Amino acid sequence: DGFVTRVLGDAAARVTTTEISYVMRHRLSQRGYRVLDGRYWPENDPKKYDIITCLNVLDRHTTPLQLLRNMVEKLYRGGLLVLALVLPYHPYVEYESRSHEPQERLELEGLTLEEQVTSLITRVLPQLGLQVQSWTKLPYFCEGDLEQTYYWLQDVVLVAKKL
Repeated sequence: DGFVTRVLGDAAARVTTTEISYVMRHRLSQRGYRVLDGRYWPENDPKKYDIITCLNVLDRHTTPLQLLRNMVEKLYRGGLLVLALVLPYHPYVEYESRSHEPQERLELEGLTLEEQVTSLITRVLPQLGLQVQSWTKLPYFCEGDLEQTYYWLQDVVLVAKKL
C-alpha cells in the first residue's frame, strides 16, 4: 500500500521507488513518487543514490545476488543499503517463475537464523563491497494461506555501507 515508502520518504528530499506490480506502481505514482519498473532497473536509471532500501524482497526475487550487485552499483561510495530479509532463507518467487524457484540463490551457510546472518555479514555482503554497520532481528508477520491465516517469521534488518 506504500505505507513504508511514505514513512521512510518523509526523511528524504527525493524518493525514487521501484516496483514490479503495475497496481503498486500506479499507487506510488499517484502519491507523487518517482516510480521505476523494477524489472528494468537499474539499466533505465542513470542516477546514483545515498540510501537504498530493499525490504523483504531478496527471498522473493528471481536473481537476488544480481539485485544486490545492482544496488551496490547504484550507491555512492559511503552510501547505505538498508536490507530486510526473512531468515532462515527459504526463497519463493512470486513473479517470473512458474516453479516459484529463483534462478539463483543466496549462498548462505548454515540452517539457523544466527548461522545465516553470520554468513551474510561476514561473507556475502563483504564480497559485494559492503560492510555491515548494524543489524537487528524483528518479528515479521505475513499473509497466510489455506492452512494458516498468517505466518510469524523472523526478519533481519541490516544497514550496510558501500566501501
